[in-house]
Amino acid sequence: MGSLIIWWLVLEALGLIAVPLTSALFSARADHGYAFAKIIGLLLVSYIAWLLGFVGVPYATALWVALVAFAVLNLVLAWLGRARLGALFRGSGLRTLLIHDALWTLGFLFFAYQRALWPQIVDQEKYMDFAFFNTLQRTDVMPPQDPWMSGMPFNYYYFGYLMVANLARLTGLPSFLSYNLCVATIGGLSFAQLSAIGLMLTRRLPFAVLTGAMGIVFGNLDGLLQLLKTGGFTSFDYFRSTRIVGGDATINEFPFFTTIHGDLHPHFLVFPVQILLLGLLLDPDRFRALADRGLRSVRDLWPFVPIAFVLGTMVAISIWELPVGAMITFLLAQRYLPMRPLISWPRIQLGLAVGVMVVVGYALYLPFYMHFAAPPSGVGAKFASTSLFEFLIVFGGLLTAPAVLFAVQVGPRLSVGPETRQLLAAALALLVAVAYLAGNAVFVVLFALLAAAVVMLYGTDDGDQRAPILLVLAACIALLACEVVYLKDPYGEKLYRMNTVFKLYLQSWTLLAIAAPWCVLQLLERKWSNAPARQASLALVGAALLASCAYPIGVTTTRVVHRMAPLSLDGNEYLEREHGDDFAAIQWLRERVADLPVILEATGNPYSYYARFASNTGLPTVLGWGNHEGLWRGHETAVGQRAQEVSRMYNAPTLDEIAPLLDRYHVQYVVVGDVERKDYQAAGLAKFAQLKTAFSHGGTTIYER
Repeated sequence: MGSLIIWWLVLEALGLIAVPLTSALFSARADHGYAFAKIIGLLLVSYIAWLLGFVGVPYATALWVALVAFAVLNLVLAWLGRARLGALFRGSGLRTLLIHDALWTLGFLFFAYQRALWPQIVDQEKYMDFAFFNTLQRTDVMPPQDPWMSGMPFNYYYFGYLMVANLARLTGLPSFLSYNLCVATIGGLSFAQLSAIGLMLTRRLPFAVLTGAMGIVFGNLDGLLQLLKTGGFTSFDYFRSTRIVGGDATINEFPFFTTIHGDLHPHFLVFPVQILLLGLLLDPDRFRALADRGLRSVRDLWPFVPIAFVLGTMVAISIWELPVGAMITFLLAQRYLPMRPLISWPRIQLGLAVGVMVVVGYALYLPFYMHFAAPPSGVGAKFASTSLFEFLIVFGGLLTAPAVLFAVQVGPRLSVGPETRQLLAAALALLVAVAYLAGNAVFVVLFALLAAAVVMLYGTDDGDQRAPILLVLAACIALLACEVVYLKDPYGEKLYRMNTVFKLYLQSWTLLAIAAPWCVLQLLERKWSNAPARQASLALVGAALLASCAYPIGVTTTRVVHRMAPLSLDGNEYLEREHGDDFAAIQWLRERVADLPVILEATGNPYSYYARFASNTGLPTVLGWGNHEGLWRGHETAVGQRAQEVSRMYNAPTLDEIAPLLDRYHVQYVVVGDVERKDYQAAGLAKFAQLKTAFSHGGTTIYER
């Protein structure tokens, strides 16, 4: 409980420090961005410290200098905007701020509870994430050193890891606790920020909460299928619901799964930054003046400055954010412009401005790109045959409300009689049926939704009303892209679009989760001429929302029922219980070893217990999971060479024979435990007894050179 309170207080303090800046960035209609203050504070402090690290300031010092500089900046802004801030912390303004804080606290505690049900930092790719997380808490230089390939800089998108590692540094909590608190923080911030956007769009608190829930708590409809299959909520397979479309050929994660799964991967770390971008874009007053003035001077570009920075940060955290982020920036920025003519000089200006923002965002993170070599890839084109049933299992809960709203609003706008509209509906149903038999129904359904969104956009002159429709439009475009193009991955023909579907589906989920509650509100407030149609429409939407609750309820209940240990946020409890000797050695390294000396330990297959010392301490090893390093480094030959040399260092009969290798890799500590005894020859391991024994416990010994 104490660690939860400390963590919460640090984030509260960071958010309160950032209030003067956020109140200047957001309008009153967006509640002056208070819900986004915490992520803005963390983002800017991390960015300033990161830049200072690149100019030679020791990173531990740079972080505190950045925090002080950020506080001073906000003190100046507080003085300049004291009248605005005074109103913000009085009366209704204060009540609104307390609501936003209550939502953040609720989300944070909810996801902390989820992690406490299953806190182990092991399995899947948590060792990779934990290695990065630990190293970035230890490092004092930029660029940071790769913990799984000693002496080499990171060749991976590490800025998101750096942000959460900074939180751990500021709190001073041990990494086996702070890792899980970071997961809860991403979930809590996402819930609160999505709720703030929902409040911005609907001005209704229940629909604001629904927005947060649909975005980060609800699941896909496989939860309903599991409920029907098992007859209860106590035997859910939480993982199977992410392998729906094409079985194992694609990954279909959704935010609730990603959060409780607990891999601190870039696609997860980017959640609150991605939502921050949407919050900036959806601020009702940011782009309204463009409809009247256009971009006439440099001053007119000021609304885009924070967007350029946030967009650049998103891409530095996860490159997959670029296409959808740029598209949604363009679409939402021009929502107040007249729809006719579609191609106009103001829209061309905005398109150019978005291009400039992408370039500026790249330039802001140039120190990262200068030390990063992207693995070879490319864009391919192939018409996919996604099963409509499988697609609707993933997105049916989110698409129902927009589809129903579009159907009831677009139909009457068609300038034809009722009979013709019925004929068109029948023709569309026939087309979907034929496409379903041909395996292309998803394409037809998405194109129909996209066309309906365009009709809706042309049917309103209200830019605020257009915003949620544009979110649906952008999601449909992203989902359609998954059917025709893909980024080439080194995973073989069967998995050709695995990552494309994975990343674009996840981003589309967020866009639809924001739009869907607004659509529900529109249906409720609509004046219906046909009562049975109203009842059927609302029943369908309600059933979809209810079905989306099955997954989080079932997974949570299953974990509660089958939990073997007390609630805890200790991510190393499994290590102490199952690998006690290694745990004792890891604890010794954590407590006694400073900086980043190189350790030698066994290397082996991914998704396993290999690299356990580097991952749990952040100390660099000669080679961790070679498979992952090969992917990150474009199958560089040095990866395979290191694997061979690790075996040679352990198996060679004498220290003299391997001294040049130990020197080349600057090895200071050598681990000999159960894993090494399993993989390497006993005669070779015996030679390390000539070295100084730094620590020994049971079957695990650490030798020091």
